[in-house]
Amino acid sequence: MRKLFNLLICLSIFSMSSTISASTPRSEYPRPQFQRADWINLNGTWSYSFDFGATGKDKKWEAANHFDREITIPFCPESSLSGIGYKDFINGIWYQRNITVPSEWNGKKILLNFGAIDYQSEIYIDGQFIRNHFGSGSSFTADITRYVTPGKTHNLVIYVQDDLRSGKQTGGKQCYNYYSEGCSYTRVTGIWQTVWLEAVNPEGLKSVYTCPDIDQQQLVIHPQFYQESENTLTVTLFDGKKAVSKRSVKCSDNDVIVLPVKNMKLWSPES
Repeated sequence: MRKLFNLLICLSIFSMSSTISASTPRSEYPRPQFQRADWINLNGTWSYSFDFGATGKDKKWEAANHFDREITIPFCPESSLSGIGYKDFINGIWYQRNITVPSEWNGKKILLNFGAIDYQSEIYIDGQFIRNHFGSGSSFTADITRYVTPGKTHNLVIYVQDDLRSGKQTGGKQCYNYYSEGCSYTRVTGIWQTVWLEAVNPEGLKSVYTCPDIDQQQLVIHPQFYQESENTLTVTLFDGKKAVSKRSVKCSDNDVIVLPVKNMKLWSPES
């Protein structure tokens, strides 16, 4: 059966409201421009352990079911909001929590998303290595579909190395000295942005690149899919609540959607 995907593009800028619960810090969906219907916020209490001696792998911590301390995610251990407030250098830290995949997600692609981890991270599920990532401020995703079973609980462990003083990684404005100086800021180690699970259609949208063409008075849209198919993507352009343009294409990475936009309302600081 052919399926229909809908993408709504709004011309006006609007504010989004969310309810922040006491039990789940930063409970709002972290990516409002590409929000999924099926998602689980993994912020909150995790167990953790520092690994100053880099011996965690020798101790098989990637399969650990619990560590002896607790931390509040998505705050870094240097922050008081994490419940720790440790300001010295942390060259290694392990995180752990259980994740339960809803049975309703069966047949969907299961994604584990990280807003940001500083610096080198390794992701494990039930002791099995999933992927790694290098960087301090970039988001990344792990496709864990074949590593988890909908309806069951799994053990998630994350190992982070952040050897700032080695000179082998970028430090940004983090200070290489114990005390912050000049324009340098308090250091950030490990998870410091939202972690969340989400379920997507195996043939659904992976990303959308939009390019406003002011000279030609049109909006150019480049969709990318997890898997090309004979399904149809419909894009509707709204001005407020009024639909002003609409196009449909097959779900192919090679298709480009061009929507004419009459009387463009250009953004400015005053608007």
